[in-house]
Amino acid sequence: MFKRIIAVLAILIAGTAPALAKRVALIIGNGAYEHTVTLPNPANDAQKMAGKLRALGFEVVAGQDQTYSEMRRTVMEFAKKAYGAEVALLFYAGHGMQIAGQNLLIPVDAKIEDETSLDFETISVDFILRQMSKDVKVQMVFLDACRDNPLARTLARRMGPSRSANIGSGLAEIRTEETGGEGSVIAFATSPGDVALDGDGDNSPFTSALIRHIDTPNVSIQTVMTRVTGDVYEETEKRQRPWVNASLIGEVFLNKQATAEGTEVASLGNAATTAPASAVNQAAVNANTQSAIAWEQEKLVWETVKSNDTVADYKSYLEGYPSGTFAGFARNAIKRLETKSQVASVDPSAAAGTGAQAEAAKLPDPQVGVAGTDATESTLGWSRNDRREVQTRLNLSGHDVGRPDGAFGPKTRSGVSSWQAANGMPETGYFTAAQYALLTTQTATQYTAYMAEIRRKQQQAAASRSATPTRQTTAPQRQPAPATNTNNGGTFNPAGAAFIGGVVGGILGGAIGR
Repeated sequence: MFKRIIAVLAILIAGTAPALAKRVALIIGNGAYEHTVTLPNPANDAQKMAGKLRALGFEVVAGQDQTYSEMRRTVMEFAKKAYGAEVALLFYAGHGMQIAGQNLLIPVDAKIEDETSLDFETISVDFILRQMSKDVKVQMVFLDACRDNPLARTLARRMGPSRSANIGSGLAEIRTEETGGEGSVIAFATSPGDVALDGDGDNSPFTSALIRHIDTPNVSIQTVMTRVTGDVYEETEKRQRPWVNASLIGEVFLNKQATAEGTEVASLGNAATTAPASAVNQAAVNANTQSAIAWEQEKLVWETVKSNDTVADYKSYLEGYPSGTFAGFARNAIKRLETKSQVASVDPSAAAGTGAQAEAAKLPDPQVGVAGTDATESTLGWSRNDRREVQTRLNLSGHDVGRPDGAFGPKTRSGVSSWQAANGMPETGYFTAAQYALLTTQTATQYTAYMAEIRRKQQQAAASRSATPTRQTTAPQRQPAPATNTNNGGTFNPAGAAFIGGVVGGILGGAIGR
């Protein structure tokens, strides 16, 4: 436990550290396509993002309107610089497509006349992700490449209807486990499979929102993406919703700042810092460490309190943490336990009971005490088989209603009233939904064993029949006439009494013996 706490503290401290050793970004914007529709915004998007990231301390490898060979060289340069980075980031704006779930980025000189072109004219996102997974702690991917792409439609027509089904609109989902690290953020301009808008301004809606929020001081990247998603959704009149998949241990800040006596410390990764920055940063780290330790202590206290599940322990937690993270849960637990105590005092058998009955008392339901009527029972919509089950459960609970036949006659109603009286309910002979739920809870163990015994008997009978020779050598025995049920849902016949009594007696005896 102590080692786990230390590990968590290390992660939390790392998430708020004053500087990241190395940040590298690959920024590509392709819009001037030679063989398909041009896009006006990607070059602007890439330029703005490059400027933002440089200000946040990133070493940027950038390219605009790149051919296939130029993109390959740019990715190679990025891969060399990204090795061992704290943060490696990919931003791409331009045409993209998915083939059988694989995402492809389209250079400006791509023609894509057939399937062969995919290997020699496009750049796979998976290929770039592999370059970002080499001893990189945090990976971030932002793809504004979900625009409507005529090249995909052309390829689909040439592939034929059966194979073209592998071509999807927009981009395919990227799971974070595919990125090669636990610290990953994958963001698309819109939901996987959907098409994003290019926008009417100088930048696309997604990139505009990302540029607006990504350098917000002291805001984690998780919160940044939540704000980006909200802005795009509203600005596009709910036609476009960005998709984000994050797997980060702790919060990651791209612009963490600290203040002490009015002195501002520069963003993480910036070269420019004020004179007392180191002292202020150390104070911030110490404060963060103390805060992390206090949080771990509170969590350990809460886990102990929750495990004990007593009113006294919950009240002790509230005394120590009156405004704690779990204060609301503690108050709800106290209310639950005090309500349970009140119900038990009304029904002593519930307080002293064991097994299923004691388990039922853990979750008191005030509706259980509401009087049942013919109307409340009819709303349950029981079938004949359901009624047989209810009669069986009443028998198992010790309230004899006779042979389970699905007909609720006087004997069954008497058994229901007897069960209600034993549980401190109005003795009406009719169920409510809450009462039926309580009966089901009380008899859960016995009914499971009963049904298991029934199935065992049926299997034995089937095995016996299969072993009996098909040629009949003796005269068949005349079967006795079935007993007449003269009490409308409440009488044992001799055969039924022997069978039910034996099964139920054996089950209840076994349960009590255990």
